[in-house]
Amino acid sequence: MGSTSVVSNLVNELRRDISLGTLEPGQKLRIEVIRSTYGVSAPSVREALSVLTGERFVTAVDQRGFSVANVSVQELTDLTRVRAELEKLALGWSIENSTREWRSAVVAKHHILTEVEGEFSTSIETSIMDWDEANRDFHLALSMNCSSESLIDLIKSQYDLTRRYRLMAYGRIASSRQKADWLQRSIVEHAAIKDAVLQSDTRAATDVLGAHITKAQAGGQAS
Repeated sequence: MGSTSVVSNLVNELRRDISLGTLEPGQKLRIEVIRSTYGVSAPSVREALSVLTGERFVTAVDQRGFSVANVSVQELTDLTRVRAELEKLALGWSIENSTREWRSAVVAKHHILTEVEGEFSTSIETSIMDWDEANRDFHLALSMNCSSESLIDLIKSQYDLTRRYRLMAYGRIASSRQKADWLQRSIVEHAAIKDAVLQSDTRAATDVLGAHITKAQAGGQAS
């Protein structure tokens, strides 16, 4: 396996373990411990921790090493509000520029997300990362026809910055009832956004999208 693949896999594993609470906020991340635990080289650990520092999963302090970044409701609220406004703006522009190819791409990404949500309903722990990637792909598809690379870059960054909170929240969902209720709401909202796109209904699409992203702020979640 190439060094790039090793680092990428380690980033995914550490991101998952931080998000699900295996590695707790404030916990020191010692190079040697991670190297031994995850079976990788020290340079790969340093590179992976640098990537996660950029995503705000990890904090780096000069001469003191790395630690799991702390979390706060205030940060989540700020990041989520900005993300919602950026995605609403991009979706509105995308609908203005609507093409058959773009609508087809939205439908295709929605179909994949629906399949993954079906798997997610049976096991959050084993499918949470697949779900988050499918969710990311669907949300990005909504923005990809906006004709602004700068806006798309901002949306990608904001989605990634809220990822930790999203995965933490869904990893904490304990009961089957909670899982079923959340999942059903998510499925309905995603379908409503997709349908509004197909109908070129900008108002409905952006209203549902904004509410979908921000609806669970008070509970420490994000969509």
